[in-house]
Amino acid sequence: MQMFRKRYLLIGFIVSFLLSLFVNFSLLTVNYGKLTTPSAMIDETIFEQSFIYFSLIWFFFFTFILFITTIYMLRIGDNLFRRNEYKAGLFAAGVTVVVALLLLQVYPVILSTVTGNSHTRTQTSYPRELSEEEAFIQHFFNIPEPQAQQIKPVFHHRPVITEHLFVLITVILIVILIHILDSRQQMALAYEKLKTENLQSSYNALMGQINPHFFFNSLNGLNSLIRSGEKEQTLTYLDELSNVFRYILQSNKKELVSLAEELEFVKAYTYLLSVRYEGKLFFSIQVDSTYLLWYLPMLSVLPLIENAVKHNVISKQYPLQVDIYTTKDQYLIISNKIQPKVEENERSGIGLKNLWGRYKMLTGKDIQMSKQKEYFKVSLPLLNKPISV
Repeated sequence: MQMFRKRYLLIGFIVSFLLSLFVNFSLLTVNYGKLTTPSAMIDETIFEQSFIYFSLIWFFFFTFILFITTIYMLRIGDNLFRRNEYKAGLFAAGVTVVVALLLLQVYPVILSTVTGNSHTRTQTSYPRELSEEEAFIQHFFNIPEPQAQQIKPVFHHRPVITEHLFVLITVILIVILIHILDSRQQMALAYEKLKTENLQSSYNALMGQINPHFFFNSLNGLNSLIRSGEKEQTLTYLDELSNVFRYILQSNKKELVSLAEELEFVKAYTYLLSVRYEGKLFFSIQVDSTYLLWYLPMLSVLPLIENAVKHNVISKQYPLQVDIYTTKDQYLIISNKIQPKVEENERSGIGLKNLWGRYKMLTGKDIQMSKQKEYFKVSLPLLNKPISV
């Protein structure tokens, strides 16, 4: 909250300073010579110098007050209208216009006070009738006739009402623009936070799905090898098992990996499965070397292999083959023949939903699933470079 106030006070100060200089630029340019004239020499110059300095300070505070008013009215409008930006903007603009009108009523009083002394010394310098411009100034600001005559030279080339209106519109537009940009930034931050939470949830769900099956089955396979006394195969199995563990443990630190990295893991994991389903489960990996340095979300292939093993019959009579290959249209395909288990209930599809969610968030692309000619196929789009989403 304190940082919010400091930020808007600084922005308001800068905007007020710049707008004050801008609207007074013509006045400063026309009267530059009078500003450099010693004030003791000409009484008329005293008045005009006073007015110029007053105008600079007045427009600075006029702009600053409108800026702060619009900022806080927008915040109040957000709360009143439940973050309806259109209504909040109209509410803030309406209040700011009212404040501007009130300040305009105060303007002649302050002007008379600031320039009063110089007026009393110079009012005899203009013993003539009011022009139309002087009459308008006198009527609008309720200024006494002698002082209206005296203000005439200073108001030359200076449409005061237009300047106040310009400042009012500019301030409202600037504040609304800043408010919209801040709202978008907050939405982006909220989206990033939500995306991170969803990714973590998807990751936790994926790990919750993989770990129980994977650990149990891996230990069973290792137990079988130890009992069979095959030392070389046991050592190889342990090496591949450690590679799989290492890769899975890294999955909460990485989001996208190269296809080459993912395939190294797949080879280690399929080795463990081939030991478990010896002579019953086979894998074919045919990947174009062109795509080895392309990217995909980490652990994208694992749930698809798990899905094939979990939901299909794998036996000597009905061996299962899983094909992994790339296509010319930059997809990695995981395909297997459908051999449904007789006793299996309807699939929940949670694993595929989690994979789809992760893929969508990390790449902005959708995975594709299809059943054609008794084959279930999942297509994973590859990225030619990692992206930030």
